[in-house]
This record gives sequence, structure tokens and C-alpha cells, in this order.
Amino acid sequence: MMRKIVFFALMALTLIACHKKPQEGNPSETENAVQPKVYGRYVPERKDDFAWENEYAAFRMYGPALKGENPSNGVDLWLKASPELVVDSFYYREHVLGLPYHINYGKGLDCYKVGHTCGAGGLVVLADNKTYVGGPYDRWEIVEQSPEKFVFRLEYDSLQVGEKVLQESITITAEAGTAMNKAEVVLKGEYDGELLVGGGIYMHDTIDHFEVYESLGTVFYEEDALSDKTAAQMNYEYNGSTSQGRIYITVQVPEATVTDLQDGNLIAVKPYQLGDTLTYYFGATWSEWKE
Repeated sequence: MMRKIVFFALMALTLIACHKKPQEGNPSETENAVQPKVYGRYVPERKDDFAWENEYAAFRMYGPALKGENPSNGVDLWLKASPELVVDSFYYREHVLGLPYHINYGKGLDCYKVGHTCGAGGLVVLADNKTYVGGPYDRWEIVEQSPEKFVFRLEYDSLQVGEKVLQESITITAEAGTAMNKAEVVLKGEYDGELLVGGGIYMHDTIDHFEVYESLGTVFYEEDALSDKTAAQMNYEYNGSTSQGRIYITVQVPEATVTDLQDGNLIAVKPYQLGDTLTYYFGATWSEWKE
């Protein structure tokens, strides 16, 4: 219960963070420079991932080199044990040292399975009572980068919705001091029916606990961090552990009119007109995180 209270307090800081002025400066230029609290980059060495993080968690989305493995435009979640930046070290361990990032060596791990789903806060389209997610992004762009703020944009050429193909642009802002990411989505194309669009959380087969706050446009989900059997086995073989704490994920869509459970996805969506900008928030924490 305490972790949940802390998480919602961090979520509330999103509105404050949106109005903060980023601190300027390059950490390498002066001894008194601000140390980065957020970070992100394109990761060509791991099949075009795009990864980012702040103090509370790390995330990644999938790129074109992974297309043959049927990925989605969903969000993958990496758990962090502290505010320390870990994205580069995780990739280095995996791809240079051969130490899988699915194992917790003390600083966190990748144990949340996405597959072809919305993952931990990805875009969801609800049309004709069916949920749709897209494939990997086609292009990326870093919009802004400072020690306290990281903004990037991903473009998707082919988001299949029924018989139609839409184009998706999503701009994600990660800031220091909040567990929530801000997502700004624009969909273009043609579609004759009603579209409901927002964010979702994929719940694994071991569905544990979820809550819906319709008046807040918010969905909340928690599960055992080792709900994925592969990650559970790898961690057990490495350190004999059968527990790595709990994961907490939430999605907030302001003025959402629908919050529902669809096809294993916990979603918060609202009516959408093609060409408009939809803003929503998503974020996550881990019970083992310590400041």
C-alpha cells in the first residue's frame, strides 16, 4: 500500500514537471555542472532500439531492424534499483560482456515481456470493439536533451486499424522528478468509424492486481517482477532467487471516457479525431527502488 501511495504522489508531480525550466549546461564543461538525471539514445547495436530513462525506471521501444520478430509499438520496461543511469551499462553487459540484462546483478533488470502488445504504457487504438497496436518505428528524432529533460519523437508509417493503415507520430518527454512520461500522439490517414485512442498496459497470464479510476482517466497495474517464466528461471539459476519484488505501472489519459479491460490490455482511451494531438502519461516504479 505504501508503495502505491508513493507512486501516485510521483504521478502527480507530472503536472509540475511539465512547467519546470530545464537546467542548462554540459556536465563535462565544469566541476559544478548538473549531473544528468535523464538520458536516452538510439541503440543501433541492439536492432535499432530507442531507449531512455530517468531516476525511477528505464524504457525502450522497438525499431525497424527487429521487424522480422513481430515486435510492436509498445513500451518495454526496465527496472532500476536507484536513480543511477543504467541504460548504457545494461546494453554493455548484454552485448559486450555476455551478461543478460534479464538478470538482476544489483542495479535492476529487464523482466517485463512485451511481445506484440502495448507493453507498459504504449499506444492503443480501440475501434469496432477491437484493440490495435502497431509494429516497430520507422524513424526517430531527438527533439531536446538536457540534464533534466529528454524529448524524442518516433514515426510509424503503418499502423493497421481494421482494413485501414494509419500513420503514427509519438513525441515522448521524460523529466527528472516524476515517474511519469508524457506522450503526445498524432495519427493521420483515413478511417470511417469512431476511434478511441489512449494508452494501455498489457497484463501477463499471471494477472495479479489492477485498479481502474475512471474519473481520473487512470489505470493501475501491479505484478510480481518475475511473472515471466524465462526471467524467473534465469534469476533463479544465477542467484537462487525466486523473487525480485513487484512492478507498478500506471497510465493516465486526461478526460478519458473509457477505461476497460480489452484483450488482456488494461486501457484508458478517449474519442479521437485524426490529425489532432492526444496527450497521455505513463510510468512505472519497482518495489526494490531506493533513493
